[in-house]
Amino acid sequence: MSRTVTVTGRQGRCRVRATWHAIGKLPLGNFPLMLPHVHPIAAFFILRRLKRLGFSGCKVVTTPKGLVVHAQR
Repeated sequence: MSRTVTVTGRQGRCRVRATWHAIGKLPLGNFPLMLPHVHPIAAFFILRRLKRLGFSGCKVVTTPKGLVVHAQR
């Protein structure tokens, strides 16, 4: 039995599961990367992980649909 927890606010519908997945298992193949339903607080953790992995020019943009991640090696 699975539950979807949503947080509503300025950014629309942010899902806890989507946010947790973006922080822990961010796909690093192609940028820019759209992360729908991810809470803006995840941007800090995403940027920290990208920098630790050697990416430069990292930027996360908050949109009404989620986050857009830009980075390059």
